[in-house]
Amino acid sequence: MDWSSWAEHLAIALSPDGEFASLFAPDALFSDPVNPPTTDLAAIEEMTNASFPDWRQEIVTIHGDETAGAFEWIGSGTLGGTVPIVIHGCTVVDVDGDGLVTRWRDYFDLKEIESQIEARGPAAPE
Repeated sequence: MDWSSWAEHLAIALSPDGEFASLFAPDALFSDPVNPPTTDLAAIEEMTNASFPDWRQEIVTIHGDETAGAFEWIGSGTLGGTVPIVIHGCTVVDVDGDGLVTRWRDYFDLKEIESQIEARGPAAPE
């Protein structure tokens, strides 16, 4: 498995015009601290876009073997389109012989988001 090439494909798939689902084998599972394992990638994309309409993710490092890999990333965007957030995380993927994801697990600290929201202070009354 050529993880450097896979990371290039990943960067394209994660771009605003990218096709995230193109990374996945049929019936692949996705999970993160907010979502239990699901095969509904469209719902994950919809939720991400609704929460962070301008989400960007930079891959920092990537390592793996023939069946699995892990990559560190820094994500940024505006929560609800208004509150700037930066999240550091790691994703672990299992891949099939074609390099398609069969299981994707995101790990990040929700406290990192909470502390950035709290640092902004209370919302101004409307």
